[in-house]
Amino acid sequence: MDGKTESLCIFGHPVAHSKSPLMHNALFDALGINAAYLPYAPEADQFADAIRGFRAMKFHGANVTIPYKTEFMEADGSPRLVDELSDISKFTGSVNTLYWKDGIVGGTLCGTTTDPYGCIRNLEEHGVVASNTKVALLGNGGAAKAIAYTLVEQKNELTIVCRNKEKGTALANALKGNVDAVTFGEFAAVSAQFKIIINATSVGMTPNEGESPLGEDCLHAGQVVCDIVYTPPRTKLLQMAAAKGCKTVTGEGMLVHQGLESFKKWFPVETAEKTNDELTAIMRKGMQG
Repeated sequence: MDGKTESLCIFGHPVAHSKSPLMHNALFDALGINAAYLPYAPEADQFADAIRGFRAMKFHGANVTIPYKTEFMEADGSPRLVDELSDISKFTGSVNTLYWKDGIVGGTLCGTTTDPYGCIRNLEEHGVVASNTKVALLGNGGAAKAIAYTLVEQKNELTIVCRNKEKGTALANALKGNVDAVTFGEFAAVSAQFKIIINATSVGMTPNEGESPLGEDCLHAGQVVCDIVYTPPRTKLLQMAAAKGCKTVTGEGMLVHQGLESFKKWFPVETAEKTNDELTAIMRKGMQG
């Protein structure tokens, strides 16, 4: 590191478990980029100050994770803490990537989410095509909304599984596709009809490894069960699903693919001559430490 080192980071709370620094710093090393990526965990009442510090210190870019993804939009839909929001972030109210418009650091700060790309590419990498099929999506938070947006674009018959039926129904109506909503309590009775189940909640994430958003009665042999949680690598949900004869997809691939999309927004020139497979291989190697 020297006076020309670019600073990047991930904001979250907790965030010490994040593997994003490992995979992004591995890319810096491999591509010869003079930059460093670190995790920061501001308290909730200091998050806005943290973003102002990001601007003032002219950080090159950032990721945002739980619980701060939904802090970037006002009630009227206008941007908060950033200058511009992408269309998908306007719909979902969720941001996982901060970047500078046209690469001009210190200029227009933009927010978007790469979560849906990461989820869909992760499924595809495991031979699962999430298109024109019946999908159950657990949760209706920021990541869930972004994934739902893309699942509807790909003509899936989607069911939102949520704690609050009113909020789930509101999301289903906003998506304007073949979408409905059920509560977690109602899901067991209809769960067998779904080809794919995606957990887009944080239930089961470190340090709550013993928790699962679903019981065993909701899982059926032959289903695909995907968890966006990647710490631990195999959540309790995935362990139960495997025992029931389901195909399981861990969250690591989603992390890698959504992270690569973020990285391309920060360093489009430096990544242009590498394939996605080459770049994700570097990131995976970095995650192994």
